[in-house]
Amino acid sequence: MLTMMVTSFKERARRSSFWLLMGAVVVLAVLATPRFDTAMKVMVLAPKIYRQADNPTWLPVCAASIFGTFLPLFGFGVVANALQTDREQGVWPWVETTHFARLRYGFAHFGANCLILLTMLLLTILATGAMMVLRFPGQGMPAATFISPFLVLIPSIILLASLALLGESVTAKRHNGLIAIYMFSLFYVFALQLTDPTNFWNLLLNLSGNNYVQDVIDQSSIQATGHPITSMQLLSNYRGPQGTHTLVMTGVHWTRGMLLMMLGEIMVALAIADVAALLMHRARRWRKVRQAPKQPATIETAAVHFSPVTANRFSWPALLRSETGRQWRGRSRLYRLALLAGWLVVWVMPDTARQQAGLPLLWLLSLPWLSDLGTAPHDWIAWLPTMPYASQRQKFAELIVGAGTAVILMLPFLVHGGAAVSQLLLFALANAFLAQGLASLLNNGRLFTMLLAVFWFIYMNGVPGMISFNRFSLAESVVYSLIIVTGLGLTAVAGYRRRHSMAD
Repeated sequence: MLTMMVTSFKERARRSSFWLLMGAVVVLAVLATPRFDTAMKVMVLAPKIYRQADNPTWLPVCAASIFGTFLPLFGFGVVANALQTDREQGVWPWVETTHFARLRYGFAHFGANCLILLTMLLLTILATGAMMVLRFPGQGMPAATFISPFLVLIPSIILLASLALLGESVTAKRHNGLIAIYMFSLFYVFALQLTDPTNFWNLLLNLSGNNYVQDVIDQSSIQATGHPITSMQLLSNYRGPQGTHTLVMTGVHWTRGMLLMMLGEIMVALAIADVAALLMHRARRWRKVRQAPKQPATIETAAVHFSPVTANRFSWPALLRSETGRQWRGRSRLYRLALLAGWLVVWVMPDTARQQAGLPLLWLLSLPWLSDLGTAPHDWIAWLPTMPYASQRQKFAELIVGAGTAVILMLPFLVHGGAAVSQLLLFALANAFLAQGLASLLNNGRLFTMLLAVFWFIYMNGVPGMISFNRFSLAESVVYSLIIVTGLGLTAVAGYRRRHSMAD
């Protein structure tokens, strides 16, 4: 089982998307360093009482809080492809012919999920340590104070690894829509945990571990001024003065109740992984095994040089109609009805509700469609490389249809945009261009799904200035234009790599 676990980890670690994500984790850890002299403050704690981020003990607490907040958003998309890799490599038919326990196979992938998430946590720890040396040279802290805020996140990591495996086991194949459904559920769970963090079930099924980090902050505040923190903001634009007291974080206060609750969370995670392993094999048996057709006997002939098919009668309107049908009919009828219903509901919403709830709802509903833009073509267009410029034309048609659909989705906001129409239009196009670029380069839409989910999570938590609806914003227009250029560049790089791989 250990060998299979390590093999599963190495298989996913060899992919370019894995290293791209690890690099993003390091960048986020660096950006999560709290400072008070920036326009956007990563963490603000009772600013009228305490001086903000004036000692190194703030750094591990802030990094752990940010990591715990975004762990479910990033982590689920990273590890929710354990079984997909085996299906692509043809491992499942081999598994059915072996006699080792099904639990070993399931727990091997569960262990690989844990290793990947722990790697993300380790990189965050190392980046935070490096920033502590750069920000506060010559100032240190006890090792337990530095490491303890990260250790309390480990049970949440284990639980998330098991939930990702369970979600994929239930469907017997991975759907991008599964991540979208998970994100909707995640917002609801987060709301429950924020409103009642001391509830037994919220502690036992803690997806972020932030309640333990919050306890560190409260205990430190009590030691400093005799009162717990009354005001805590993540990603705040606070511009007022700061207080005069110094807040020194004291590290995690380990209690028997906390340890028992964390142990219980780990036991629940192991039970979920057990259920996932059983469902994994049952789902495999439910799937119909198709017998491979027997290959007719052929007579060996001399090799013939490759000669592309000549396209004498090409029609852009026909290609665009075909691509529109592929993208629209490629989704289930239930999904199409849900997207259409959500789009119609947004039209009749009041302006405030449309901006605060309608916009994220609509774009989260579009995730299954957006995340498929740019992925590897289906079997029916596998012959495109045999025709001159056919692949490039199909990719361009895919982008035109995707961008047009994104604009249609944005119509309820464009008609009320006024001076903000230009940046809202660029925002819609940026989604389609970036989705196709990332999926073309990585051959899957997981990274785009995670980025968009994180964006809307921040948006729904009230971070201002992300999207302007009533005024023109040059900064937003420039940012969205750069995203469009980036998406085009990624698509071009993916096409260049594909052509050279075929030439080799």
